[in-house]
Amino acid sequence: MAELHVRLGDTLHPLHDCCWVEWAPCGCAVSVVMAAMHDGTRALPTETDARRHLEPNKRARDKQIREGYRLELMTMDRYRAEVDLAVRCPHPKGPTSQQTLDAALPSGRAQ
Repeated sequence: MAELHVRLGDTLHPLHDCCWVEWAPCGCAVSVVMAAMHDGTRALPTETDARRHLEPNKRARDKQIREGYRLELMTMDRYRAEVDLAVRCPHPKGPTSQQTLDAALPSGRAQ
């Protein structure tokens, strides 16, 4: 398969160096998916393709659009610098996550 490229701003980028970020109406990033795989097994060059991948159910997709969810294509460098859900998620962690962190403390107790 030929390598696909996308123009973001004034620069061409390989599609496999980009991702689609889904934003909730509140402005929080809620999911991310690679726009293409290096091995050519998947390519999501359009917003429609990315939406179908993230939510296969058309009724659910239509509801998300009505509610204001949006997708944005960006480079992985920009994603790591500005979004990175694993590092910058603003939502509080549930009790299981906190218990896991507490158990990792040397004393085994929360501080």
